[in-house]
Amino acid sequence: MNCHVRNMVCLSQRSQAKFTIILPILILIAVEFVHPAMSCKNENCSQLLHHSLKLTRLMSRRTAELLEIYKKSQGDSADLICDMQMDNVPVSTVTGQTASERILSIYTHLKEFLPHMRTVMEQQKDLNPPTNPVAEGLNGAITRVRHITLRVNCILQILQPNIPIPEPAERPTGIPPAQNIFQQKAYGCVVLSRLQELLSRAVQEQKSLKGKLCRKRSKKSSL
Repeated sequence: MNCHVRNMVCLSQRSQAKFTIILPILILIAVEFVHPAMSCKNENCSQLLHHSLKLTRLMSRRTAELLEIYKKSQGDSADLICDMQMDNVPVSTVTGQTASERILSIYTHLKEFLPHMRTVMEQQKDLNPPTNPVAEGLNGAITRVRHITLRVNCILQILQPNIPIPEPAERPTGIPPAQNIFQQKAYGCVVLSRLQELLSRAVQEQKSLKGKLCRKRSKKSSL
């Protein structure tokens, strides 16, 4: 086998391996898109936590990549606009003393980010061609964050059964009715930066539940 053929085989094997890893995630997202409320009932505890962690880790990487694309599109002013302080954007801090309080904090913040993400996406369509990479990336990110919130909601139902889960306001608060171009660029970068920080912390919090969450549920079931 010559070098060219051997290289082509190696590339094909690597592509197949990546596809094998990504395919279950894509199937999972597709199923949830059609049946968004089915995961809590149709998966056992360990499957639920495993899939939630996998989706959150994937979304954290994708958001980091999207943030880099966003920064490159801003040119030399990227560092300036991304370091601006904005009180109207949800925070990325996870609060709470117990596991259920911290997971609730993650759930609440993710839900709070969704309307901000939609606002940034609409702004990007106005600032650039509607098919630009940032707007398209945000469109997919919104769907994935919705899937993550569904799974985090299921985890909360295990951590605090029979306790209603408070829902944040549907509309973003603190966004001025009109923003100039510089404000829109800064706002978009801060939203993506904080979202990526939150997702990274969400991964760590869910990893800390491994070996604890499902054992806790098994003990309750046996009582």
